[in-house]
Order: sequence, then C-alpha cells, then structure tokens
Amino acid sequence: MRRVCFVVGHDDSYDSPSDTPEAYWRVALPAQHLGAQAAVLGIPGAEKRALEAEVVWIHQPTSFSAAALAEQARRQGRAVIVDFSEDPWARGEIGRPYAPARLAAAERALEAATLIVVAHERLASVFHGFGPRVQVLRPVIPLGAGWEVQEPSLPPRLVWWCDGRQRRGFEDVAPGIRRAMEATAIRVAHVQFAHQQPLVAGIAGREEAKERASRLSSYFANDRDLSAEANMRIFRGILAGAALSLECYPASSYRESVSDLAILRAAALGVPTLTTRLHCPEGALSAAPEEWADTILSILEDPALRQDLSQAARAWAETRTSYSAYHATIEEVL
Repeated sequence: MRRVCFVVGHDDSYDSPSDTPEAYWRVALPAQHLGAQAAVLGIPGAEKRALEAEVVWIHQPTSFSAAALAEQARRQGRAVIVDFSEDPWARGEIGRPYAPARLAAAERALEAATLIVVAHERLASVFHGFGPRVQVLRPVIPLGAGWEVQEPSLPPRLVWWCDGRQRRGFEDVAPGIRRAMEATAIRVAHVQFAHQQPLVAGIAGREEAKERASRLSSYFANDRDLSAEANMRIFRGILAGAALSLECYPASSYRESVSDLAILRAAALGVPTLTTRLHCPEGALSAAPEEWADTILSILEDPALRQDLSQAARAWAETRTSYSAYHATIEEVL
C-alpha cells in the first residue's frame, strides 16, 4: 500500500480552472518529491487510487466527491489530511463566491479530517472550530535548473501573473501603474485574468501604451493529468529578469487569507513583489493603491534598492525549499 496520495479536491473543470495552479504546488510537486501518488477528482479511478494509500491528502476539498472521499477514507481507517490555501468563505469578497454546496462539501471534509493543514498562520484561525488540530504548512518551492536569478531586462518589465484569485483589485492600482508608464518606458505583462482596459484607459499615447501592456494567456498544458512543467517554463520565461512582480487584491479579509505562493515564485527568481496585501515577506513591498506610482518609480530609479530587494526575496525563497515538514506531517498522522 502506498503511504500517501495527494488529491486535487475541487472539480476538474476547464470552466473553473482557477485553483489548479495552486494545486500544482500543493499536490503535484509534493507527490513528485515524496514518491507519492497524485489524483484529480473527476478523472475515472481517482477515488480508487486515493483509497489505496494509508494517508489521503486532499487540497481544497470543495466538491461533493472530495467530501465523500474524505468520509469513506476515515471509515476505512485511513488518515485524512485536508489542505487549504485560502478562506473559501471569504472568496466572495474578491469575485464570485463559492456556491453553498461547495462550502457544505468543504465542511463535510473538515469534519472527516484527521488533520487540517493550512498555508500560513493567519489562515489557521478560520478552521479552528472544526475539531481536529490545525497545522501550518507553508508552500514549498524546490529550486533547481530554470530558477536562476537574472539581471533586470531593459526596458524594465512589470509582470502580473494571476492564478485566478486576483480577480478584483487591479482597477484600484491601474491609475498608479499608468502614471508610472507615463513617467518611464516600462512594459507591463498581464497573465491570465488580467484586464488591459483599466490600465490603458485615458493614458497619453494610448495605442503606444497598449503595445507596452501586453495581455498573455498561459493555461496549464495537460491540466487533467497534473503535468504542468510547460506552464512553469512559461512562468519563468515571463518573470525572469522582470523589474517587479505585481499582486493586488481589494481591501478585504480574503487578501490576508491567501497563500504567499504568488510572491514566493517571483522571489525564487529574485524578482521583488509589490502587493496590496498588508503582510508580506522580505523582498516584497506592501503599498496602498494610491502609493503604487511612487513605489514603482522609486524602485526603477534606484537600482541599488531593487538589488537589495531582489537579494532579500531570493534569500527568503531559499528558506522554503525543503519537504521535511511534509515528511513530518505524514509520519505524525500515521
């Protein structure tokens, strides 16, 4: 019997792919590095494969199949770990809320859990009322080939790589980015759910601004079998050498509940992040939307400051490369 199976607990649907990038880091990569099985609910045989393991580890269990798997695994004497990277009850603050049925499924899975795992400390309090102990297990980034730090390219590039959770908030920071674009020859790359119109509306030289504010679309290759290596190559190709990574949420409790994965991936490449979340690690800067123009320009106009941020970001990312906490968690529940 395999020791552990990591499971994507949301529906495997191209109509709603927004959780998949986070699941790659919380499901596929741990499975690869621990020699474990990985499964996506909705694919034939996924439940059977999961129940062949001693530990069933389910990330974002917001589907009825995830709830049923957690309950069945407990009935069969398996250890069940449920893993959350956000507060699903607060998601309506930044976009379409989870349907009541999804939240009910999450609650069923939580009730069946042996252990609840969350991506950071501030998220832990959300789940304390569900019975089993809550443990913090931060995202891990296994640095290796392709994650080398590069010097910033010219003209400077700002990159906003959104994994689906940053569905609102960009309209708040767009005026500040526009002012920075008017002051210097920066380029801006939007990825996935970014919206170009709020950024270039009203800017001087609008057509030229459009050329400097490209919108990209990079969905996961072979999403259904958890093969995302091509997507990660695209990510590194866009982020490497960027002057700054952008992350923005509207003011809400949700923005403090999401994992720091978006900041971590940029930091691994030595790219500092400008964010609207209030709590951020070394190498990232928190700023209110009205402060974004001055913050961006201060970084672009001071290479030494950007270099210091880059070094701090990479050093922080290097503290997140080990799967030892995963090993310890599995040993604990067994």
